[in-house]
Amino acid sequence: MRCLLALLVTLTAAPALAFEGEIDAKTFGDTSGNDTEFAIYVSDKRDVRMDATAKSRRGKARRVSFIKPAKGKYDFMIDHDKKQAVKVTKESVIASTKTQPSREQATKDNIEVKQLGAATVAGQPTRHVQVIDKDNGEVSDLWFSDRYPPTMWQNVFAFDANAAQSPTGHWARVAERKYGVKPGFIMKMMLTDKSGAKSGLEITRMQEKKVAANKFTIPSGYEVTTMPDMPSRALR
Repeated sequence: MRCLLALLVTLTAAPALAFEGEIDAKTFGDTSGNDTEFAIYVSDKRDVRMDATAKSRRGKARRVSFIKPAKGKYDFMIDHDKKQAVKVTKESVIASTKTQPSREQATKDNIEVKQLGAATVAGQPTRHVQVIDKDNGEVSDLWFSDRYPPTMWQNVFAFDANAAQSPTGHWARVAERKYGVKPGFIMKMMLTDKSGAKSGLEITRMQEKKVAANKFTIPSGYEVTTMPDMPSRALR
C-alpha cells in the first residue's frame, strides 16, 4: 500500500494549478456505512474549499468543511453542526497528511504497471492505468485525465503539491522511464486488496465557473479557535 501511495503522489507532481470551478466526488467500496460525498470549490487564486458529507451506518449525515487559502499561515476545519471553526497551521496539515515512506521503500521497484486503454469518467476522457504490488498482491486502478494539470489533484485532495522533492520522487522517474506512464489528473482511483475487497474515490462532476469569494471564508456566527502546533515527532 505504501509504495502505491508513493506512486500516486508523485504521478500528480507537475506545474501550477489552472482551474476555477466546482468538483463533486464520492468514495465507494465494499464496506457499507463509510460513504462520503465531496463538494469542492477552487478559486482562480488557488484557494480550495472541500465540503465533506459522511453518512453513518444509521444513515445520519454529518457535514464538515476544510478551507485552504492559497496565502496565509492557516487552513481551517469547520464543524457545521457545532458552528465551530479551527485554525490549523499549514505546516501541521501537510505534515499530518503526506505519506512518508522510507528511502528503501521509495526506491523499491517491485511493481507491475499495465496501461489498459481509454475510458470516460464524469464526461472526461481518461487513461486507465493499473498498478500491481507484487509484494502484497494489492491492485491499484487509476484513471488519468490530461485536461487539467496533475498538481490540481494533489492540491485539492492531498493538501500538498510539493511531492517532487520527497524520497518518493523515485517513483515518478520509474513510472515514466520504465513504464511510459506520464503524470495526470486523477478522475478515479480504486484499490483492490488481496482479499478482493475494493475501495476508492471517483470524481462525478467538474464544472469550470466563477466561484464567489465568500466560499472561502468562515460563516458568520461561528466560534473560531486555534489548534496548537504539534511537535514534529508526533506527526510522523
